[in-house]
Amino acid sequence: MRKLIIAVISLIASVFLFYFFFLDLSDEFFLWNLKNISLFIFSLSTLITSIVFFVLFLFRNHSKKVKWLENRLERWNNISYHVNQAGDEVFNKLPVGILIYDDLEIKWANDYAKSLFQNKLIDNNLEVINKNLLEMAEDKILNMVININDKSYDVIHNVNNKLMYFFDQTDRENIKKKYKERTTAIGIIVIDNLDESLKKFDMQEKTTIRGQFLGEISDWVSDHEAYLQSISDDRLVMILDRHSLDKMIDSKFDILNKVRDISNRNHLRTSISIGIACYDTKEEELGSLAQNAIELAEKRGGDQVVVNVEKEKIQYFGGKTNALEKNSLVNARMQTLALKDAIESSNNIIIMTHFLADCDALGSMIGVLKLAKSSNKDAYIVFDPTKADTTVQKLYNKLQIEEPDLYSDFIDYDEAISLIKPNTLLVITDTQSPRIAMFPDLLKRITRFAVIDHHRGGENGFKDPIMSYVETYVSSTVELVSEMFMFYNQNITLTSLEASIMLAGIIVDTNNFTFRCGSRTFEAASTLKTFDADMIMVRTLLRESVTIEQELASALLNVDIVLDRFAIVMIPSDKEVKDRTMLAKISDRLLGIEGVDASFTIGAIENEKAIGISARSYEGVNVQLIMEEMGGGGHLNSAAAQLFNISTIEVKDMLLEILKREYYEDGEEKMKVILLADVKGKGTKNSIIDVPNGYGNYLLTNKLAIVASDENINTLKEKEVQEKQDLEQRRKLLEKLKTEIETKSINLYIKIGADGKLYGSITTKQICEEFEAQTGIHLDKRKIELATDINSVGIYSATVALDKDIIASIEINVLEK
Repeated sequence: MRKLIIAVISLIASVFLFYFFFLDLSDEFFLWNLKNISLFIFSLSTLITSIVFFVLFLFRNHSKKVKWLENRLERWNNISYHVNQAGDEVFNKLPVGILIYDDLEIKWANDYAKSLFQNKLIDNNLEVINKNLLEMAEDKILNMVININDKSYDVIHNVNNKLMYFFDQTDRENIKKKYKERTTAIGIIVIDNLDESLKKFDMQEKTTIRGQFLGEISDWVSDHEAYLQSISDDRLVMILDRHSLDKMIDSKFDILNKVRDISNRNHLRTSISIGIACYDTKEEELGSLAQNAIELAEKRGGDQVVVNVEKEKIQYFGGKTNALEKNSLVNARMQTLALKDAIESSNNIIIMTHFLADCDALGSMIGVLKLAKSSNKDAYIVFDPTKADTTVQKLYNKLQIEEPDLYSDFIDYDEAISLIKPNTLLVITDTQSPRIAMFPDLLKRITRFAVIDHHRGGENGFKDPIMSYVETYVSSTVELVSEMFMFYNQNITLTSLEASIMLAGIIVDTNNFTFRCGSRTFEAASTLKTFDADMIMVRTLLRESVTIEQELASALLNVDIVLDRFAIVMIPSDKEVKDRTMLAKISDRLLGIEGVDASFTIGAIENEKAIGISARSYEGVNVQLIMEEMGGGGHLNSAAAQLFNISTIEVKDMLLEILKREYYEDGEEKMKVILLADVKGKGTKNSIIDVPNGYGNYLLTNKLAIVASDENINTLKEKEVQEKQDLEQRRKLLEKLKTEIETKSINLYIKIGADGKLYGSITTKQICEEFEAQTGIHLDKRKIELATDINSVGIYSATVALDKDIIASIEINVLEK
């Protein structure tokens, strides 16, 4: 660089020197002399020297640059060689799988990729190799972890070039799996209805039976390597990890059936409920989540498990039997006082129910209105008749004519909004779901609310009500409200029409006192009768029009009996149902068919662009679980669902798939039982049969069967052997008795008339009495048969059937007295 600067300066100096020389020469009018010639030659030579020097300098630098470029090119050539070598090593030696595909077929793969799969790769379809790879190619997924032969691989997908790279991440995934398996879970176990079930036993029996339950639960928890601690006589807590929880899930929580076995052996109505939470969080929050899970299990009726795992949908197990009825009214009294406190501490009360209100919804709202009025509070029912079923619309119009005072307490949504105050109480009846409330926006405007319901709840229920009275075993919400009359105020009044509407709620929800009826159901109906509820009026209010009866009859012509026990009616796609209650009415009628355990009606709902399905059942089938799987819900024997963007045929196919899986294919629904009596279509007494779990629980509950455990099967075998021995012994005794009878004869003395005929005739009763008196052998008069009537003196014979094939002959001498 320094030489370049010197050359440039020399060149510039020479130029300036030459320039000034010619400038001086011009001033002397180009006079040439020795001085000027010398100066010219010096300037010119300097300039030439500078130019030559500069050119040589540039040439020298150019040569160096060329040399530098040549060296760089040589180095790049060497690097390229190594890069090529590295590429070859990656493709052929390093543990990185590479494959190229086109049109979903593999066109090339390196050796490592070929070693990953057992199938041939080249020209094979991605689906044949691995369905996850097909999914990545079709959906253009960039990254995915897949399992191949017990190993885990990160797959990176170059979509544009249709390349897939495989990196072994088995160690990482195993660590993640172990971490997941060690995630802490807390479970709360409640023995349902234990204290009430044990009331009839003495202290020793109570201890023994309670020990049976606790021992079975303890063994089950121990088998799954969990820790168990008792909190109270009927409440326990267990601590476990995700690995143990997964084992419980795989076994479908068979402890539910084991507890039912103990209950059935001791003739109890006891079950267990379990709530489990598994989250990677603080213990305090985890315990709260577990408590929420057990509360949800109890709200859904007990006899089930609710499992809440982080980032997963809540899972339900069990719930195959109706909730156990509590005969005590203690909880009813406590909840009534809680509602009374909430009402009397409020400025005013607004009462609301669910969308498509039915008789139970209307009746329970009227009952709560009467409770609030008895506390001298301003109370109103927010209601829209267009959002109610046809029966309720008819009752609403009747109130307008016959009960104007009550009718004036019904307000619309806008009026309700204008009445809201800071301390307004919203009472919601006959539902626990904000999603199906008649006016969901009210829930955003009113922060204080109470809930009264009898349905099984879900995880998306009302949050933090100031009072929640939910009893899933009762027939209806009206039943709960009617019981409140006893504990609220003494000045509650109902007119005959009001009481009859409330009674209609019970009758509709129990299908004329058929389903979910306990002693308290009839007590609630009796309470309403004291307010002059009229059964004739109720039947009149619930009568259907000729058109509806014709539609019901027409629907029954299309019934399809599937799997020998399920009735399905599919309304033709060209006929929309105006009122969703029609689907429920058809399902109710279907249950009247012999052999049908559950019924389903499917149809398009007018103006809603949806397909509705209504389900009804007896205790052998839990339709609530079926409808929940289809996006709906309800009660064990009464449930429904509504589906969008789907056809009626697709809904039926979905239903059939669930029914086949849950009630006929291998799975949690299968159980083996021993019949205690002949069951039509299932088997005879002492038969061992496989039945769906739900139907099996129905047989157990009604004492028609017992679980076919090893103990019970052995007992049955021993019993059969003993019965066979007893039968043989009995036959020997009867044969001996036959011989003894036939060696005997008896004399009967009778009065004879003038014509030689006896007065009246000899009866089998007289023969038995005389035979026992004369021989000491007792005979059954129903098993004696006379060859001819005994109406004169002589020798007669009779037979006595000791068994179906052991018949003895008797000789009777009839003599004149």
